[in-house]
Amino acid sequence: MVFSGCSVTNGKGRGIVCQTGMHTRIGRIAQLIAGKDGDKPKTKCFGFLPDTSANATPLQQNLEKLGARIGLIAIGVCVVIFIIGVAMDRTDPANPGSPAWLYMILIAVTLAV
Repeated sequence: MVFSGCSVTNGKGRGIVCQTGMHTRIGRIAQLIAGKDGDKPKTKCFGFLPDTSANATPLQQNLEKLGARIGLIAIGVCVVIFIIGVAMDRTDPANPGSPAWLYMILIAVTLAV
């Protein structure tokens, strides 16, 4: 079986057409991209850029969810590092008289960036 997106570079063969148009695999991908409400008017995102979230592919939607999860995990790690550092009373080695929470805020923000 050969799909319409495949390239054949050499050889002989015979083929039979099973499905055409939107009933093919590439047609299904086109339906996913177009979505059910592809005719909505474009709105502006923050007043400057067009909002393209309605036309996002499934891959783009999954990547957006993954980015949000990674961001939340990074913030969580920074909070945990801050709490552990304050609990262990970690102070700045260059300035031992400064409070531990101030030094750990610096470490947590540096880690977040």
